Amino acid sequence: MKSYRPLFRREVSQYRDHLLRLDEDSRTARFAAHVSESTIQRYCTSIDWHCTKVIGYFQDALLRGAAEIRYDSAPSPTNAELAFSVERQFQNSRIGSNLMSRALIFLRNQGITKVHVVCLLSNRRMRTMATRYRSEVAISYGDVYITIDAISDYTPKAIEELADHMADILC
Repeated sequence: MKSYRPLFRREVSQYRDHLLRLDEDSRTARFAAHVSESTIQRYCTSIDWHCTKVIGYFQDALLRGAAEIRYDSAPSPTNAELAFSVERQFQNSRIGSNLMSRALIFLRNQGITKVHVVCLLSNRRMRTMATRYRSEVAISYGDVYITIDAISDYTPKAIEELADHMADILC
């Protein structure tokens, strides 16, 4: 069975296990650097769940993809940062795009106006996914900084993806 849903704080071990299952290339793409297993364990232990939300893709009760949302520290945040991870065997199947759409809808409903994504220049999937939305892109020292206007109307491609999500929910 396949599903998308937010993770609860008590499910941090599922998130950690998912990140540990990422192959080296996927792990580097997620963190924009090579990270060790102990770094991932420390990372998950230090997540501040008051300003973090994780939307997960589950298949057969295992977390296989995630969109991590980090809000800025303001009392009423208007900015958030997004990071994505999808295990190698589930890539190229629109899971990342589905997570992006769900995250942006969630953020827009929370009043977030600007969404930031940072990825490596070599992360073609992330760059392609972000260009489906109205975004500004800047490149510096091998990193790509993408700012998405979460309030603006979705592009036609994003509307198609939203329709796909609705079909997933209704079927």
